[in-house]
Amino acid sequence: MQNRFGLCLSLALLTGLSGCASLGLGLGAPSVPLPEGALALGDGLVGQIKDVHLRGDARRKAIEAEFQALQFSPAGREIAWSEGRWHGQVMPTQLYRIGSQDCRGFTHTLLDGAKSWKQLGTACRGEDGNWRIVV
Repeated sequence: MQNRFGLCLSLALLTGLSGCASLGLGLGAPSVPLPEGALALGDGLVGQIKDVHLRGDARRKAIEAEFQALQFSPAGREIAWSEGRWHGQVMPTQLYRIGSQDCRGFTHTLLDGAKSWKQLGTACRGEDGNWRIVV
């Protein structure tokens, strides 16, 4: 591991931190890309939680859980995820319609050891079929 870290540090000095993700050290972009539908969520509701900056696979799993909850989960059925020290649950509300858009509220609860955060939001599905956070 120390050799991999040294290589990562060398890569970081020469090219930035992007080379570290491919070594599985979790310092760069997620190692697996987000599904197309989840990309429309941007940083997701979890990205709006003050003082929390998820990176790598933890960020990917959190946003994927939000997408899964919005797209597929019945109201009140929790979608759980975990990565390393981070754990979370996404709980969607009932689907409702505003004009021609389907919308639903959801809550993302994030846990890191003894600390926890809860963020409430609403997402609506656009004409392209993708969910976007509106509140």
